[in-house]
Amino acid sequence: MKIELRNITYSAALSQETSAFTADIWIDGKLAFHARNQGHGGGDFYHQVGRWTESEVNAWLKTNRPVRMVHGHTFEPDLETEVGNLLAHELEYRRLKRLLRTNLVTIERGQVFQYPLRKRPLAIVTRAVIATNPDAVIINGADDAVLRQAVDILVAVA
Repeated sequence: MKIELRNITYSAALSQETSAFTADIWIDGKLAFHARNQGHGGGDFYHQVGRWTESEVNAWLKTNRPVRMVHGHTFEPDLETEVGNLLAHELEYRRLKRLLRTNLVTIERGQVFQYPLRKRPLAIVTRAVIATNPDAVIINGADDAVLRQAVDILVAVA
């Protein structure tokens, strides 16, 4: 089962205790749910529009996804944790894309680093970083898979 979020709208200003968002949940290439959270705490709301029910998706996730530990808390896999994980990845992806405009971003020794350009050409900053660490993976100008790898690293640390 491939679960993905599309048409995501997120509001940092409205997010108080939880993330304020709306999104469409697609399962195996078909629209399954409309999701939303008002950001005031509490769970997400799902409106079923496809053939999958929330309980069917939860049963599949419980069987096929591992239990997650975050800050000492155990999270059973369910649709809400899956949506939260997908939303965190998408928000981090958007943040990283914005960061690329003003910073050189690299993956070095399994960590993501940023080097402010401060009106310097990207090539000069890149040469300086490569001179000190030839194994650095440059995110700027790389394909989307490298950017997604950086997002995975950043979300895993959070």
